[in-house]
Amino acid sequence: MKVLGIVGSPRKDGNCDVLVKEFLDAVDADTEYIFLNHKKLFGCNACMACEEGDCVIDDDGNDIIKSLLDADVLVFSSPIYYGQITAQAKTFIDRFYQISRNENKSLEGKKVVTIFTQAQPENVFEEYIDSFKKMPFGYMGMEVIGNVTAMGTQGKGDKDELQKYIDEVKEIASKI
Repeated sequence: MKVLGIVGSPRKDGNCDVLVKEFLDAVDADTEYIFLNHKKLFGCNACMACEEGDCVIDDDGNDIIKSLLDADVLVFSSPIYYGQITAQAKTFIDRFYQISRNENKSLEGKKVVTIFTQAQPENVFEEYIDSFKKMPFGYMGMEVIGNVTAMGTQGKGDKDELQKYIDEVKEIASKI
């Protein structure tokens, strides 16, 4: 089994990064880690060339999508900024277009664990986070099998502040 961890936070060693690394360290599987902010990744330009093959954009996107296609489980993480995922995370998701347009590619049956962080101490983004079960993941045939929303987490990579959520990601990882 292969587990792919994707960090959509712009902050290296931030809360999302810590939680994904803790998950990957705890899971009994082959793992791969991708920090999107260190990748050259451009948005989809809807040229439709992907219907016949890979995306024609000259960036790291095709390698990232290949890793996703090779994985059994995706661990997707993003902080919530202004009520939404980061631009890095959204750009990654937008590149799913090349899979949905190409009959030779599919994410059907893959499992997803979502990890979100937010400064808000209350669960004010619950509906937004739950929507990921339908779009994009459900739409792509994937199943969200776990979620951790680290609320009230502001200190960058503060493991004491994150301990409750580290325990939660380890618990989900132990069931994979």
